Amino acid sequence: MDEQEKDVLFLMALAASGAVIASGLAAFQQWIVVLPLTVAVFILMILAGLQYKKRYIHLSENLENIAMILVLMGFIVSFIYLYRPA
Repeated sequence: MDEQEKDVLFLMALAASGAVIASGLAAFQQWIVVLPLTVAVFILMILAGLQYKKRYIHLSENLENIAMILVLMGFIVSFIYLYRPA
């Protein structure tokens, strides 16, 4: 391997480790927001992996409907809160 390629590889490794450290610090500072999001994404990842099995397709569709209703309720509550009379 050429010496210049080693330097570029080292700088790329430094940049990647800096990004990991920075995101870790942000997650540590905002763990109240990041932890539930991480758990939700982990659950969705598991469900996405199991989606090709027959009985999990029905569960996935039900969870999608529930999530859509929750998001709609969140929009309604946020608009009520935003445009409430003074």
